[in-house]
Amino acid sequence: MKSYRLLVIFLLIVGWVWLFPRKEETVWIDHGKEPLTLIKIELSGAFEFPGVYHVFEPITVIEALRFGGRLSDDANTSHLNYSELITKDRQIIVLASGDKPVETWVKLNINKASFKELLAVPGLTETRAASIILYREAHGDFKHLDELLNVKYIGVATLEKIKPYLTL
Repeated sequence: MKSYRLLVIFLLIVGWVWLFPRKEETVWIDHGKEPLTLIKIELSGAFEFPGVYHVFEPITVIEALRFGGRLSDDANTSHLNYSELITKDRQIIVLASGDKPVETWVKLNINKASFKELLAVPGLTETRAASIILYREAHGDFKHLDELLNVKYIGVATLEKIKPYLTL
């Protein structure tokens, strides 16, 4: 009788351990949020599907051209570097053989641009570029391009001249 009690107690313990096992604690490590960058690619010209396409990681020009579908038979792509990596907003124009080339400009992110990059924008002098960087460091990122009016040496006329070359 005593051996039956021990057997029952033993089976209860084994059953308890089997039915209700110890739960392992999972330790989660927070690496912080990785910022998701949106790259806008505008395809225009001799494409089957011209338009604006968005990607979340850098791609090459040849991969971007695939978004536009088939090129027309007389498309001139000699000016393109197919292996170039697109890391920020970009406009790609593919013209037919007889069309005149149009100057394209990669829009510059005003919140991330360096001094040298700002100097490449038509209408921005060294003084204005330095003022933009100083304002950005003092007040944080720009929320809207019209905030550039608060920057020293930038007025309405200058803003209208540089606005087509800038983005947020």
